[in-house]
Amino acid sequence: MDNLELKIYVVATLLLDLLDETAGDTQFKHKLKFSINRTTEELEKLTNVNFDNDEVSLFVTNAWAALEGSIDNSINKESK
Repeated sequence: MDNLELKIYVVATLLLDLLDETAGDTQFKHKLKFSINRTTEELEKLTNVNFDNDEVSLFVTNAWAALEGSIDNSINKESK
């Protein structure tokens, strides 16, 4: 699968963004965020790629927009 590491990083970043938007401050949320951050750090070590750059940020932004659009379309179809 092409760019698997990038795909994993983008999904992890999206999940972190969603967790940041959730209300509350639970132990589960802290543990999950810690695990996801650790995953992205280890991914960078394994691949020797720095995912913290403008190009990857653009991928994350585009993926976020596509995900929201897809969810909104699905919700709109179900409510009709």
